Amino acid sequence: MDFSYKNKLTLPSLHLILRSILFPGEVNKEQRFDVEEEDLRFVWKYMSTYPNESDVPVYSTSEYHDAYCKFLYWGFEKGELPKNLRIFNKVGDAYGFLTDVAYIVDFDKKIEFMVSATIYCNSDGILNDGHYDYETIGFPFLKQLGRTLYEYESKRERKHTPQLDIFKF
Repeated sequence: MDFSYKNKLTLPSLHLILRSILFPGEVNKEQRFDVEEEDLRFVWKYMSTYPNESDVPVYSTSEYHDAYCKFLYWGFEKGELPKNLRIFNKVGDAYGFLTDVAYIVDFDKKIEFMVSATIYCNSDGILNDGHYDYETIGFPFLKQLGRTLYEYESKRERKHTPQLDIFKF
């Protein structure tokens, strides 16, 4: 299948967009979105909101568990998630490709990092058959990737403590 007309955005471009949204002062002026800080905070809030925290719309917790669409670090894990950990992200899945572009924050431990990943999860090689290996390959891989990076970041010595209060809602 020729994806050249289907993929309109590369992984590095998605990563830069996330960086531009979360840290507009850290990218070139031409890469910033022309929006007010109030609008940015609105986007930040809803990028990090768990389904059980949403008022509009209200999500069924039996169908939409807290880790729903938080692939990096959580995979497809279910259950209540700690409030000190937030993931600001955008995910995608199509034709066996699983993508997550995320900024992961632990408010208690003052840990932060960005990670963007795509994995191809299609062991039968047949596209558009609806049979992909998201649950057996993709979600476990992204979960382990996020947790490995988190463990590394929790032990890494930092010259500067991140200021994370602006991301608390």
